[in-house]
Amino acid sequence: MNLRVDLILETEQRSASVVNAKGLIRIVAIVVPLIIVVIISMVVMGIISQNNELKNREAEMKIAGPKRDAAIAFRAELGLNKQALEEIEGWRKSRLSWSEQMQNLRGIIPAKVQLTSLRVMHGIEAPSRIYSMSLRGKAFDEQAKTNVEMLGDLKKNPAFTSFLKDSKVASYKRNNDPDVKGVEMLFEVEASYLPRSFK
Repeated sequence: MNLRVDLILETEQRSASVVNAKGLIRIVAIVVPLIIVVIISMVVMGIISQNNELKNREAEMKIAGPKRDAAIAFRAELGLNKQALEEIEGWRKSRLSWSEQMQNLRGIIPAKVQLTSLRVMHGIEAPSRIYSMSLRGKAFDEQAKTNVEMLGDLKKNPAFTSFLKDSKVASYKRNNDPDVKGVEMLFEVEASYLPRSFK
């Protein structure tokens, strides 16, 4: 027969386990709310920080907004001005100095030649300007043909070589006016210039 005698009261009995169930519940009851409070406070602090950053950015934008708009308008105007300046510079580069051309022409017109008309035409063939010149006049005496041919070869003259693409005598005929005394020849010389680039 087995007989068991408990010498310790039930209230005095303890568990042999290292972790006490009541102690564990107490720890969990304290630690879990503490962790939740820490997490919530971190989230709240982050929201407050982001809210303050947003307010600072909005204040900066209120200050910088008009300056930014002015800068954008200035940049747009600067772009237009640069474009206009490039266009004006292109026109300047493609310009031909007609005073220089007339000075050079004056230096080679023979004494027995009289110009009655000088016409200059120009057009645009992108990206260049195209010029041409037409000379009309009268040539006198026996040297008339030689003088007109010399003007027709204007391209070969050193003063015009770097400017002209081509030159020729377009017409050459005798002046049949009864009032004219002696030999008088009417002529027209055409010259085309090398393209003058805008760039």
